[in-house]
Amino acid sequence: MKLGLQLYNFRSELKEDFRGTLKKIAALGFDGVEFASFYGKIPPAELAGLIQELGLECAGTMFSVDEILNPSSQVFEYAHALKSPAVTVSIMYDFVANCDAFCETCRKLGDAAHANGCVFTYHNHWAEFDRKDGVPVMDRMLEATDPKKVLLELDVCWITRAGLKPGEYILKHAPRVRQLHMKDIVVPNDPNTTTELGRGIVDLKAAFQAAKQTPCQWLIYEQDYCKGSPFDSAKISLEFLKKLA
Repeated sequence: MKLGLQLYNFRSELKEDFRGTLKKIAALGFDGVEFASFYGKIPPAELAGLIQELGLECAGTMFSVDEILNPSSQVFEYAHALKSPAVTVSIMYDFVANCDAFCETCRKLGDAAHANGCVFTYHNHWAEFDRKDGVPVMDRMLEATDPKKVLLELDVCWITRAGLKPGEYILKHAPRVRQLHMKDIVVPNDPNTTTELGRGIVDLKAAFQAAKQTPCQWLIYEQDYCKGSPFDSAKISLEFLKKLA
C-alpha cells in the first residue's frame, strides 16, 4: 500500500499559494496526495503535469454529489488526467430519515463513475452508522448497491467515533475497500481534537493489519485540525505510517 496525504489538511495554505504549497508537500516524502474538491483552478492536464513534475501520484479525487452527477462538470476529466484511483464523495445529513435516498444516490454515483471508466468510493463520517430498524444505514447502503460499482474509502477515525472497531469493519467489507483515511483523535466526539497519527485513541495498527487483507491501495493521512503547522504534523504522521507499514 502507498502512503498518501489528504490535501484538506492544507486547505488554507493551498488557497493562498496552490503551486507553492504543493511543492512543499512533495518535499515531505508522501507517495501521493488526495485532492479535496479543490484543484487550484488549474486545468486537468496541466495539474497532472504539475504533480508528475513534483514526483507525486494522485491518491484520489474528491468531489460533491452534484459535480459527479453533472454531465457538464470536469470531474472525470480530472480523474483521468490525474490517473486517480477513485472519485470519492462524502455526504452529511440525517441518514436514518434519508436512508432510501442515500442508497439511491450512491447507486447513481457508482453508475456515473462506471459509465465514465472510473471507480467510485464512498467516504464515511460517523452518522452513516446510525441504525434504522437495528441495521446501520451504511450497511443498508452497501447491501442495496452493486459491490463492483460502489466501493469504499473508510475513515478509521469516524468509524471509531461511531463506536465500532475499524479493523473489524474493514474486514467485514474487505472486498470493497480501496482507500483508508488514517486519522487519529483524542476525544472521539470532538472533531476539533484530531491529532497526529499515533497520538490519539484510534486503533490504527488494527486498521492497517486489516487493510493488508483487502484490495486497499492507499493509506491516506488526514488531520482536520492541527494545533501548529500542518507541515510539522504531516512529518510526525508520515514517520508513524512508515513504521506501521
